[in-house]
Amino acid sequence: MSIRSDRVLYSVIREEHMVHNDFFLRYLELDGGTPPSALVFACLTEGRELLRVCYGPEEIAARLAYAQEELPRYRDSSLGRILGLDHRPEQAFLHEHFSFFASQAADELRVEADWGGKKEELTIPVVPYESPNRWRFPLAGTVLVTDTYPSVNSHRWCRNSEFAFDAGAFDETLKHPTIGGSPVFAACGGVVEEVFDGLNDTDDGTDLAQIEAQYGEHARIDGNHVLIRHPGGERSLYAHLQKGSVSVAAGESVQAGRQIGRVGSSGSSWVPHLHFHVMLGGIEGPGVPVRFENLTTILGEPCMLEDTVNLVRAEEILP
Repeated sequence: MSIRSDRVLYSVIREEHMVHNDFFLRYLELDGGTPPSALVFACLTEGRELLRVCYGPEEIAARLAYAQEELPRYRDSSLGRILGLDHRPEQAFLHEHFSFFASQAADELRVEADWGGKKEELTIPVVPYESPNRWRFPLAGTVLVTDTYPSVNSHRWCRNSEFAFDAGAFDETLKHPTIGGSPVFAACGGVVEEVFDGLNDTDDGTDLAQIEAQYGEHARIDGNHVLIRHPGGERSLYAHLQKGSVSVAAGESVQAGRQIGRVGSSGSSWVPHLHFHVMLGGIEGPGVPVRFENLTTILGEPCMLEDTVNLVRAEEILP
């Protein structure tokens, strides 16, 4: 019997009346022929418990049954590697989200399992991530930003895009979308690592399976895209770009504010928008949160994209 999850959890700490802890455990493996009789998640800071969540046999059985239905969808794709499905387990918990207020920030998640009196414990570090780089928003003007990290069922289940968002632009009246064709800018200086361009915007006649067979899984998901490597091991992804709009090449150095493409709807997209996220390491590395220096609410106040839907203004930064 054993429990396993090899991941560091990156958290977003929001200061309000108390500290808002927010982090997400995508995958917890339970090795053994029978499920545990009890499972406990405890969030701690400096060894002191802040939150304790307990599951009994009925809840555990229901969650494992759900996971067994979901796991086959992930195992034969890169999503499996992103989730950490290295051992092809028979039992797993998926998508465990912790969001709570406390006087301090949690620094570890402790998992306790009880197999009929045989108890095991696993500790997973919780790290409030601070980027070593300066970031500018990749669109300019009035922008509607959705599916941010508070949207638990959107991007967060996928490790590399946990802190992703989708965004599109409007004119100054807020009545007319100017999404398709809007310029997309490098959000941070770096070196272009990967470029893909050549897909039309997705419509009802698009065969995504054929796109994957011809160009690979990332083309099917991200469509036309640019991947930029930044100092400190960070990488930023700009996805669903307009066909023929990519204006950079692999190996090229770019500064923040350089136009790299235009908003489109290629790949797994049903409306023109920009998908953006930052991750550590390669394309399947863990997603991390960043803050944008040139982003405010439409009232001119600082904005951290704390809501599921955010109407913001981004000042264009010239390279």
